[in-house]
Amino acid sequence: MDTRADARTGPPTGGSTDASCVHHLVEEQARLRPDAVAVSMDGATLTYRELDAWAGRIAGALLASGVAPQAGVVVAVPRSLAYPAAVLGVLKAAGAYVPLDRDYPAERRSFILRDSDAGAVLTTGDDPDLDGYGVPAITVEELGPDSVADGGEDRAETVAVPGAGSTDAAYVIYTSGSTGTPKGVVVEHRHVLSLVRDDERLHVQPGDRVALFAPLAFDASTFELWNTLCRGGVLTVLTSGRESVADLGKQLRDVQPQWLFLTSGLFHLLVEYDPEALDHVGCLITGGDVLSARHFRAAASRGTARVYAAYGPTETTCFASLHRAEAGREYMRVPLGSPLLGTDFHILDEQRRPVPAGEVGEIWISGTGVARGYHERAELTAERFLTVEESASRQYRTGDLGRELPDGQYEFHGRIDRQVKIRGFRIEPGEIESVLSTHPTVSAVAVAAVEDPVDGRRLAAYIVPTPGHVVNARELRAWVGEHLPSHMEPASFVELEEMPLDANGKPDRSPARLPQPWTERDQLEGMPAYRGPGSETERTIAAAWAGSLGLDRVGLDDDFEALGGDSLHSVDILARLRNEGLTVSALDFFRSPTVGELAAVCAESGR
Repeated sequence: MDTRADARTGPPTGGSTDASCVHHLVEEQARLRPDAVAVSMDGATLTYRELDAWAGRIAGALLASGVAPQAGVVVAVPRSLAYPAAVLGVLKAAGAYVPLDRDYPAERRSFILRDSDAGAVLTTGDDPDLDGYGVPAITVEELGPDSVADGGEDRAETVAVPGAGSTDAAYVIYTSGSTGTPKGVVVEHRHVLSLVRDDERLHVQPGDRVALFAPLAFDASTFELWNTLCRGGVLTVLTSGRESVADLGKQLRDVQPQWLFLTSGLFHLLVEYDPEALDHVGCLITGGDVLSARHFRAAASRGTARVYAAYGPTETTCFASLHRAEAGREYMRVPLGSPLLGTDFHILDEQRRPVPAGEVGEIWISGTGVARGYHERAELTAERFLTVEESASRQYRTGDLGRELPDGQYEFHGRIDRQVKIRGFRIEPGEIESVLSTHPTVSAVAVAAVEDPVDGRRLAAYIVPTPGHVVNARELRAWVGEHLPSHMEPASFVELEEMPLDANGKPDRSPARLPQPWTERDQLEGMPAYRGPGSETERTIAAAWAGSLGLDRVGLDDDFEALGGDSLHSVDILARLRNEGLTVSALDFFRSPTVGELAAVCAESGR
């Protein structure tokens, strides 16, 4: 992948070295405060000198393996001390890092490797795909601090690479595509630096602890990584918290970060079950999906942490606007907030004309954070990123509806297209439909987001089976899991006799035409015969599952995933059980996928 800007997607890259690159700012911190802690995790630390040296050795290894400047480098490293060294090493080698979640299905991983034209992969020694990537695989631990010879000086290597400039790509993050093809968003150094430098609301101070907690293939990690390391903060790797609210709360009490980002769903659960944890956070930023006004008001009323609602597509470099929670304000709808410094919002009609003040239109975003475009998707880039001739500025068409409020802030009013956000991930239902339509038992399919008591919204797949077949939810879920990441798997599969059509003969996915699949357990496809709970523990567990999943009842033999459960529901259920006096570990929960099995574990341990 040549990640230089070109005539298709942006201005050309200059040939001279530009001092305004992300890695240059981190190198400056290493010069200014070499012995200050840069990264911490579970008591282990890296100083800025050690981080810079490790990244320098990684950069040298990339260049020695033949990776050309401006090439993409896939980073298949989990959240750890090694991850910031890996991505910094890619930038030092004048490359663009491509985050890869190792939990993605093989097909998705293979696509990202092919589409990004990766010149190499950075990984860890425990990676099962270490020898199967098809490009040089470099194990980052072998270049870490322990690799420095005893008594040797741990110095950053001087990496001489041509063309490292502000308009070169810093990273490529892949998002869902409506045609079934994910698209890589190309973000340049200057776009990241605008996030780091421009708006004082995001100014991390030297020594501030910033939690590294977001999924690494999710663009919120951009803020966590670079607003920290470019400004002398301490990147604090959280090692748990996604398993239960209790784990997250303990981490926050132990670490006491000055900065924390949580997706909307996890924020809602934290406020619901452990609001006191907010008292140990300096500034909490939440977003990725529609925020509950009730939870936002509750967080604001504590008066301890600064709480911001954040909005911003991947194409605008993490955050485009922020709204600070106000204690005592009666929110009916949480605002998107005011644009970051250097960013402008435009509310336009279908002809790209400004709508009257206060009216709803499509949100277009311009300014210093607007990405270059989509990697090797010139037509799509031209459709979504437009240049305004009179100002030569670029605008990104979000597909979101919104309006400007009298105080200059903005408010979200839904989507124009079918794109939805589930647990912070932007998802094109058409991509899921494309995968399901290839299954031999599927005649027609529609995927839609429906209301859910925990997630806010979840995915449901409505299937018209081919003649002679019925919907097998377990089989279809496995089929999707082989092709798409877990956050794109529908929570429920509903069989239809025929697909409802609109006036144009197209599938009608409106809520009025598609049934709500969650309310009755017996409506779910592929469930075993109902066997009711008997003991008090079984009844407690079954009630917690039913309440979290929005079902009328849950049986002893019902499988958690078959009921539509996901990781966020597991967090909610563990918190519900804890409130009932049952302390269940995340490990026990996932090893015991039915109510009966989990109750047996509790009985054996005397809980």
